[in-house]
Amino acid sequence: MGYDTILVHVDLSRHARQRIEVAAAIGAEHGSHLVGAAMTGIASAVFPHGYNVPPGTLLASYVEPLAHSARRALDDFETIARRHGVSHEARMLCDQVPDGLALLARFADLAVVTQDDPDESLGNTPSAARMPDYVVLKAGRPVLVVPRAAPPATCPRRIMLCWNGSRQASSAMTGALPLLRRADRTTLAVFAAADGSDCVSDQELADAQAFLERHGVRADLARRDPPRGTRSDIGGAMLALAAERGCDLLVMGCYGHSRFQQLLLGGASSTVLRDAALPVLMAR
Repeated sequence: MGYDTILVHVDLSRHARQRIEVAAAIGAEHGSHLVGAAMTGIASAVFPHGYNVPPGTLLASYVEPLAHSARRALDDFETIARRHGVSHEARMLCDQVPDGLALLARFADLAVVTQDDPDESLGNTPSAARMPDYVVLKAGRPVLVVPRAAPPATCPRRIMLCWNGSRQASSAMTGALPLLRRADRTTLAVFAAADGSDCVSDQELADAQAFLERHGVRADLARRDPPRGTRSDIGGAMLALAAERGCDLLVMGCYGHSRFQQLLLGGASSTVLRDAALPVLMAR
C-alpha cells in the first residue's frame, strides 16, 4: 500500500500555499499523483453536469467571479506541483468545499486539508465552518490536517500513533503506514481510561507492535495515566506527549457522535483538531 493518489484542497486562503507545499512534498517522496481540487462554492445541484454558464447572463455575473477565483487558485497549485516535480492534475468542481472534497477523497489514498482558522475571512459559509471534521467523517479515507502554524513542507520523520484498540485507531494506523515506514522514530502511545484502568491489554499492544514490525515499522511504546478533568483532556494529553517527544506528525482515529451530531466530534478528536500545532493524520 502507498499513496498513489493524494488529494489537496486548493483555494486562495492564506494557508493554501503551505498546505499545497506539504502535499507536494509528500507526493514527490512517495511517487504520488497529486490532485488539486478547487470548488466554486456553489451547491452541485445548481450545476449537476459541471460548470456551464452562458456568458453575459445574470447567472454568469454571479458565478463567473467564483469560477475565476478557483482557476487562479489552481494556477498557483500547478506552479507548486511543477516545482516539486510531482505528477499532478487540476480539478475545478461546481460544489461546496466540504462536499466536493469528501467526494473526491473517496478516489484518493490521502486527502490534505488545513486546520480551521477562526480569523480566516474568505466568506466561508456556516457549512464549511468545521470543514476538516466533515471531510474526515464523510470521505472514508485518511485525512492529513495541516496546522495553521505553518509546518516545514517536508515528510514527517517523528510520528506518534495513538492507540486505543478501536476500529478508528486501526484505520488511522493502516492509513499512515506509508509515512510510518519512512519515519526515523515511531511512538505507539496509549492513554489509560478515566478510571485509571488500561483500555488496551498487553497482548493487544504486542499484536499492534508486531503488525507494525511486519510492515517495516519499529514502534516504541509510551503509556500515560489518564489526564485530570473531562474526557476532552485526553486530546490535550496527546498533544503534550507529541510535543514532549518532538513529533512532527500525530496519527489518531476520529470519533463522531450520533447521526444528528455528525459534525461534532468526540472530545479528544475535537481538541486535537482545534489546538494542534503539528500535522495530524485522522481516519474513521
